[in-house]
Amino acid sequence: MNNLEILKRRHSVRSYTQDPLSPDIVKKLKAEITMTNTHQQGIKFQLITDDPEPFKGFSKSYGIFENPRNYMAAVVDTATPHIMERAGYFAQQFVIKAVELGLGTCFVGGTYNEAVVKAQLRAGEKILFLILLGYPAGKSRKIASLMVNLVHRKKMNAAQFFIPQQEYTEALKSFPFLADGIEGIACAPSALNKRPTRVFIGEHRGQKVPCAKVDDSNLKNRIDLGIAKYNFNFATSTECDWGNGSPLILIE
Repeated sequence: MNNLEILKRRHSVRSYTQDPLSPDIVKKLKAEITMTNTHQQGIKFQLITDDPEPFKGFSKSYGIFENPRNYMAAVVDTATPHIMERAGYFAQQFVIKAVELGLGTCFVGGTYNEAVVKAQLRAGEKILFLILLGYPAGKSRKIASLMVNLVHRKKMNAAQFFIPQQEYTEALKSFPFLADGIEGIACAPSALNKRPTRVFIGEHRGQKVPCAKVDDSNLKNRIDLGIAKYNFNFATSTECDWGNGSPLILIE
């Protein structure tokens, strides 16, 4: 599979088996987290296994879960620049690693009890979200299936992620890789499926370049921006700059 096909394999999984993660998979997930935490300022991700407590008592909330027992806590240093965007970016990198290992995943933004999350926090650190993970159940509960159908009901074509929409076809002539990149953004997870990220052609260092931005009226949109940027970069084998409205590809 190419990178875009790997991204398309990912979908939000809300129903899991009760099987514990294998020691080999736990080792690989921890290695991925250690690599990120070591090389990325302000990122303090932590893997917690066999702990269903944070998800108890939220059965009537958005995101119905069955057998939630394993999660990655997105712990960050809040003083770090662009930390919400960067947390989304590297959390999605972790998600794709988990998918490649055969796991199901789901970003969890609010339907958990933060007070009982078994993550270690130092002064100035907080948990932005959790990533639930485990072996997908063969058959989801009916209510979980209905939730999946509801979340994925909203479909958007590529042009809807580009502004102004009527200039998308022309932009492809100058940047043909936009097609794969925006398709990657289209299949990225997003809080309540809002998909706030929009791509446009901006100017950076005197050159025209694809950029991405979100509405800053909700700061959590920055997490979605980071997730979308990762998918764009992964689909197109590029690297991005940080910041709302910044380039999706680095200019030499």
